[in-house]
Amino acid sequence: MIGNNMKKLIIVCDDKTEKYANILRQLISSKDDTEDEVLGVEDGTVDVVVWREKHYLDNMATISSKEHILFLGNGKVSKNEFNSSMKMYYDQFGMTYGWLGNRGVIRVTTGIEDEEEYNKFVELYSDYDLNFEKIDFRNFSEIVANTVDKKTNGLFSKNKFAKAAMIAGSFVPGVGVVVAGASVVPVVIRRQKKKQQQYQTLVVSFYREGLAKFLEE
Repeated sequence: MIGNNMKKLIIVCDDKTEKYANILRQLISSKDDTEDEVLGVEDGTVDVVVWREKHYLDNMATISSKEHILFLGNGKVSKNEFNSSMKMYYDQFGMTYGWLGNRGVIRVTTGIEDEEEYNKFVELYSDYDLNFEKIDFRNFSEIVANTVDKKTNGLFSKNKFAKAAMIAGSFVPGVGVVVAGASVVPVVIRRQKKKQQQYQTLVVSFYREGLAKFLEE
């Protein structure tokens, strides 16, 4: 039974963002406060559940208007809930969160393609004690383009690399190569790693800096 002072939060996610929703749920449920500091929200004051989009749609008619709902990711339901009236309280490195009343949205909108921007992002997630493996940007496109050209005898020319790189792993087995002792992975994998880092950083940022304010609405 939820106490009178207990707030309820429903996190709605899709298949792609369920693991990040669970990370946020675990952060909220953790006992991480100290005598001198409350991290995120006071321990034991929020009852949180994670729902898939289908579960939300099946039950939305029974949800009280007083309950706080956070839509995580870029799924169909999240996109439908987002509107221009929502105030975005956080927007950097392609990561955003905001809310209007007790409906909030948290999502990664764009990737990080610039090395300088990525290095600034590294500083941010390091501040949150997230020990990710830093992604190597060194001449990546040129290295893989040259590798693909050699492996396919010119099937992919460099001027076609932009389209070919995304599916190079499918056409050229072992396109990941070792250059100067550093392992180079296909572009698509690198983008996936960056997005994972963005989402994990975003949920920690929201937990520490946005959640309490959202629940006050």
